[in-house]
Amino acid sequence: MPKGKEITFFERQQIETYLRMRWKKTKIAKKLCRDYSVIKREIKRNSGEVMPYCAIDAQSCADRRKRNTNKRKLEKYANKKLKKYVNDRLKDGWSPEEIAGRLKKHHPKEVANCKDKTISYESIYNYIYEGEGRYGGLYKFLRRKQCKRKKEKARKQGTLQRKVWRLGN
Repeated sequence: MPKGKEITFFERQQIETYLRMRWKKTKIAKKLCRDYSVIKREIKRNSGEVMPYCAIDAQSCADRRKRNTNKRKLEKYANKKLKKYVNDRLKDGWSPEEIAGRLKKHHPKEVANCKDKTISYESIYNYIYEGEGRYGGLYKFLRRKQCKRKKEKARKQGTLQRKVWRLGN
């Protein structure tokens, strides 16, 4: 589904003004050249049961939501100690599977105050190859030291092609 144009702060101020003038949502949508559902969703998302719609609060909530999306677990500020723990263990020669298994069984003291106390080995690999760890060269501390990780299906593809080839002959 294509992503639409975001609502600007000026439009939020207009929505607040029109709501105070007791305009209907359909009239506001026509005035702003927006779809009715976009305006309805914006008002519902940023107003409470008691509090009316406020443009400043709506903008700050939208900025916070925008900041918090699509961040990996180890790149979030709340998990700074978890990131340090993972980096230290990788440099000590541990594999991501060992790190994830240890965190699952016992929560070390270093990660006691973190928001998230566990992480999957797949997330650690993503951090190493695609996240901030890529720039730090953390793949060098892995046992295989590959700068690119081969996906599981990519390794099995050759055997599948051979079977199809044999069946064709």
